[in-house]
Amino acid sequence: MTAKGIVREGRGALAAPVEPVFLASQLASMCDVDLKTIHNWCARDGDEGGALECFRTQGGHLRFRHASVMRFMRRWGYPIPDALLADRPHVLLVEPEAARRAELVAALELRRPGDECGEAREGVSTGLWGARRFYLHVWDDPYTALVALGERLGAGAPPHIVVLPAGLEGVDARWLAAARELLGAEALRCVLVDDSGATAALAGEPGVATVVDRRELPAALQRQVEALGWGEARPTARRPRRRRLPIAPKEPIYVASQVAKIWGVDLKTVHSWVDRGDIEAFRTPGRHLRFRRRALLHLLRRYDKDVPEGVAPERPRVMLVAAADAPLAALAPRLSERFELAVETDAVRALANIGLGCSGAALVDAVVVDVAAGDLDGARWSAALRAHPDTRYTLVFAVGADASTHEALRAAGVTATMPEAHPELLDTLLSRALGLGAA
Repeated sequence: MTAKGIVREGRGALAAPVEPVFLASQLASMCDVDLKTIHNWCARDGDEGGALECFRTQGGHLRFRHASVMRFMRRWGYPIPDALLADRPHVLLVEPEAARRAELVAALELRRPGDECGEAREGVSTGLWGARRFYLHVWDDPYTALVALGERLGAGAPPHIVVLPAGLEGVDARWLAAARELLGAEALRCVLVDDSGATAALAGEPGVATVVDRRELPAALQRQVEALGWGEARPTARRPRRRRLPIAPKEPIYVASQVAKIWGVDLKTVHSWVDRGDIEAFRTPGRHLRFRRRALLHLLRRYDKDVPEGVAPERPRVMLVAAADAPLAALAPRLSERFELAVETDAVRALANIGLGCSGAALVDAVVVDVAAGDLDGARWSAALRAHPDTRYTLVFAVGADASTHEALRAAGVTATMPEAHPELLDTLLSRALGLGAA
């Protein structure tokens, strides 16, 4: 077996991937429970029990197939660990029209990972889909897709192929340059979908592999995936060994009793918050609530609650997005005294870097962006961060907003706006919003 977990049966087409197998300790790490709980889940019967499929080795040890773990994670709403997505190449696709997304889902016979029965084939949703030989990340906006590109790179599963519709606003040389900088010029493999001859300005860009008509996209995608040579290996007579995939560090998960203790309320109140949608949560097969760290941190900051030690870093991570000669950029030395600061001069590239900084257990706590730049649609830029699940809790502070753009920025999810880069005001706003108190 190869490093990608795929073998070739003689000559010709690649064989199906060798399905990875996970240990009980790995699954316990993914779900943040002890081994006894995993054994209890396996012993349960019926739909309410979770139906965690497993088998045992000759020594009696539990093992879990990749497909079984994916079904279990999807059913109960667990964040899917990146180790579960390492068995196939990844394709990032931008398609703004819901009807065309539905056509593509049907043409490629896509399923939500862990849903082999196809119950989620409504076809209009964005997010992660799975085909037989690749994963497809579908987004409706190129800015959100750039955030996703950075997040996938940070998670260790960067997209191997990027599919962009030519002529769509935001799909331009700056987008491709940002992708090349993160993935590397040699690694970027971009397919342009063009129905109207709009690719003239982009067809010669480095990394553009091919230009196809929309009707040819499903077949072109299959060819591009095959051209990757994913997992090609010499034929072997030996039975391939199953891989034990490593589990990377993940975001801390909190139980309902911990949330109740932090807030000084009873469990019934925490359940009420979840029912109203005040805080994002998921449930275990035993119906117990679990909370991601970033969701808990967002709720604490939203209501100016003291953040307990260990929930948030002592120096929150802040990104400053402004041209090198802009007044906002001059505030970098002052902000770096209290925050872990990163400075980005290109707003498009910043989206990918924010995604990169929010992958896995990491989080960019806040972004300060100069929306006075003539080439930046601040509302659309901010909405792209809100649309991705891993950056939705990053606070955005817009500097340079005037009265005409204030409402649009707030509607896009911006935390606060200010007309100019006032150092004391910005320092105070950031400190209070991130739970540090007055500067």
